[in-house]
Amino acid sequence: MDSEPGRSLIVWTVRASVAFYCCCLWLKVGRRSPAADRQYAIFWAASCALCVVHVLLAYHYEHRWSQAAALQHTAELTDKVVGVYWSGGLYINYLFLAIWAADVLKCFQRHQPSGTGMQVVTAFMMFNATVVFGPRWWVIAFVLLALVLCMGHYRSRPRPV
Repeated sequence: MDSEPGRSLIVWTVRASVAFYCCCLWLKVGRRSPAADRQYAIFWAASCALCVVHVLLAYHYEHRWSQAAALQHTAELTDKVVGVYWSGGLYINYLFLAIWAADVLKCFQRHQPSGTGMQVVTAFMMFNATVVFGPRWWVIAFVLLALVLCMGHYRSRPRPV
C-alpha cells in the first residue's frame, strides 16, 4: 500500500466500528429502557456505517478499486491463516453488510435492539476478520471482551424470588 494515512484510515474506521459494536453489546446485556434502545440503534447504525466506510477505504487505498485485487488479497490472507486459498469470504462480507444495513433500518422502525442471532453473526464475522486480517493479540482482546459481556449478561438476568 502506498498511503500510510490511507492505512490508518482503514484500520481506525474498523476499530471505531468494533468499539460501537461493543457499546451495543453492553447496552443489550444491561437493563432495557426506551432510552437505552434508542442509544443502541444509534450505536448499531454507527458501527455498520463505519464498517461500510472501512470497506470503501480498503477498496480505495489497498486495492485501487479492483475487485480482482481484493479477491486475491482475501484469498492470500485466508490461505496464510487457515491454509485454504479461498476468496469467497469477500462475498460473504458483502452479504453480511447488506443484512446488517437492513437490520439497522429495522432497529429504528421497531425501536428495539437487534435479535441475539444478529448479534452472534456479527460477533462471528468480526472474530473471523480479526483472525484473518488483524494482529494476533486482538484474538485475546476479543475473547476477554466476550467473557466480560457474558458475565454482564449473566448478572443482568432477573433473579428468581
